[in-house]
Amino acid sequence: MKRIGRLFWVSLLSGFFLLLLASSTPLEGTLQHRKDTGKKCTFCHSSIPESGDEDPKLNEDGRKFKENGNRLTEEQKSRPG
Repeated sequence: MKRIGRLFWVSLLSGFFLLLLASSTPLEGTLQHRKDTGKKCTFCHSSIPESGDEDPKLNEDGRKFKENGNRLTEEQKSRPG
């Protein structure tokens, strides 16, 4: 009986962590994002944010990008990055 109870709790905790992992949202600034825009992370960020960082450390270009609906402005598209 103790073995069944332990198996139940291990299964329950494992399921909880899998659910937590599956429901987490990725950062918006991903490698795919870099491929889509052709810009390095430092184009929009003064330093690279870490996972879960509430302050993304946006520079001026990053703030313009965010204000433009997460799209590069025409001026930003023409600049190397």
